[in-house]
Amino acid sequence: MNRRWINSLPLRVKLIMPIWLLLTLGIAVVGLAVTHIVSKNLDQSLLSRTEIMANGAASNLTAALAFEDRATGREQLAALSYDPDLMAARVTRVDGSEFANLMRLPDDCFTMGAGIICSKTPFTKVSRSISLGTDVLGHIDLFMSRSAIVNERNRLILFLALGTVLLSLFSWMFAQLLHRIVSYPLASLHRSMSNMIRLGIHGHTIPIYHNDELGRLTDCFNDLVSSLEARDKQLNATFKQLEEKNSYINQVLDTMDQGVMVIAPGDLVTYYNPAAAAHLAQLGCDPNDLGQLLQILEPSSVMHQVSNAIDAHQPLTGLELHHRHTNRLFRVSTHPMATAKHSLLQFEDITQQHVAEQRRKMAEYIFDQSKDATLVLSRTLVIEAQNAACIRLFGQHRHWSELSVDQHLRFGRPEVKALLSNGSHQWQTHMLSALGTSLPCQISVRTLTNRQGKTEAFVVSIIDQSAAMEIKRLNHLANHDPLTGLANRVRAQKQLLRSHDMGWDVHVLFVDLDGFKMVNDQFGHRVGDELLKVVARRLLASVAQSDMVARLSGDEFLLIINNAAEIEPVAERVLHKLSQSIIIDGARPQISASIGIRHWRAGESGTFNAIIEQADKAMYAAKEAGKNRYAMATEGSQESSVS
Repeated sequence: MNRRWINSLPLRVKLIMPIWLLLTLGIAVVGLAVTHIVSKNLDQSLLSRTEIMANGAASNLTAALAFEDRATGREQLAALSYDPDLMAARVTRVDGSEFANLMRLPDDCFTMGAGIICSKTPFTKVSRSISLGTDVLGHIDLFMSRSAIVNERNRLILFLALGTVLLSLFSWMFAQLLHRIVSYPLASLHRSMSNMIRLGIHGHTIPIYHNDELGRLTDCFNDLVSSLEARDKQLNATFKQLEEKNSYINQVLDTMDQGVMVIAPGDLVTYYNPAAAAHLAQLGCDPNDLGQLLQILEPSSVMHQVSNAIDAHQPLTGLELHHRHTNRLFRVSTHPMATAKHSLLQFEDITQQHVAEQRRKMAEYIFDQSKDATLVLSRTLVIEAQNAACIRLFGQHRHWSELSVDQHLRFGRPEVKALLSNGSHQWQTHMLSALGTSLPCQISVRTLTNRQGKTEAFVVSIIDQSAAMEIKRLNHLANHDPLTGLANRVRAQKQLLRSHDMGWDVHVLFVDLDGFKMVNDQFGHRVGDELLKVVARRLLASVAQSDMVARLSGDEFLLIINNAAEIEPVAERVLHKLSQSIIIDGARPQISASIGIRHWRAGESGTFNAIIEQADKAMYAAKEAGKNRYAMATEGSQESSVS
């Protein structure tokens, strides 16, 4: 009967009443338990605190009680007044007489004998003995008020009552909310099902209030109602996405520089982009005729591979083919497509790339095979590349400063300014080789700029001039006198013959020093050598820069004077300069010169040795005539005229 009565209750009552009763009783039980525990803890805390105070006071009062110092005893009791719960404190002797006390009794409390009586205020008494060793000197009694504990417990009970009422109201509201959570979805589901029965399915969905069993039931019902409509929307969205994707792909293919063709089975071209049409038009091919394209590209064996890969629906990449007539180069690849066994044929004109690559390889080869040390510097002078000659000559380095052994090698502000304004700069310096030797080098730097004209790098060429300078030195030794630095006989012969061959009138002056042997005998060969150097300088100062002064041997010199209208002033100047006094390390050697002159006219035949021999004989004629003078050789005869 009871179960039937319960089953007949409304759903609202079945949900609200049990929840409200259980929550209210639970809150009340928990609150009472908490109040009881808190009261117990407060009582225990008061008792512990009182015992600690009693023990401390008993210890501090030992001396005062032993010496009957009541003032100190009262001070010790007064120190206990910091505790607000202390009502009274009393110290008694062993015989029961009072030694000292502290009274802070409430209005409802009074003393009676050794005790205290209160009508309303609850309190606790704690007693402790005051001992000195094993002797008991007296006792201390502390009376602690429990009013604060009682008041705290009353406040807790009040809060419990208020909290119980509030939480009871909250539980009632929670039960009402829970009822709505359950009943509203059921009512909505009932109404929707009724509408479906009456009106049919029109895409209307039931709102889902909560994601629980009822919500999932409603969701299943909504899925059932909207499945067809959702499928239709999904199909429409898919078609739209496919159209957008197809349009995007077509735009990408249309903007590509590479030719793209879609080949269906049977070599049927179903699509080609504008780049493919442009390339094929330049080759004279129809974009729709794959066979024609396969016939004009070579080698034919590679084209057969492409055709077979398309038929077999296989990938093929990295093939290079060229047009037999224009020799244009193409990179061809095939990629199988997932649908209908179509293949994607892709080809790219790489003629310019191939030419650029060949040029790059050639430049790298030339760079690496160059006999001159060459390196490429970044804007920060980091060495980005260096050829074999540079590594062989200077070793492997990472920065330009590692090569520097001379301040002129560093890029100072003047060098950088000249380099950036002119695009190149060149200077001479010495560099340290990998073997540690100093090499004379010629440094040439030029800039590398981008399309905007901004300098991006520097190309440095280092020419080792050691061999050239050695050749120059050897050539100088072969053509010059090592003591005086004048031209030697070989160079004098070349110069004389070249001047005559050029059609110039040439005067040949054969100079022999008078008294040179006596200088060597009197002052030694060192002074003699220094004297020859002085003579060389004076001879050079006596002739024009275009003329030549040579030392033939010993104290014999040769002067080649080109196109001189009169030779006598030159001869007089030479005699005058050589006759001037000379001082060498304190020595004063005295010399003069005898000069033989041969005028070799343009167009006149003769040999170098013959001309020199005639000038030599003229010189001897000057010596025989008294030295310090010159003699002119008669042209075509062995006679000379002395002046």
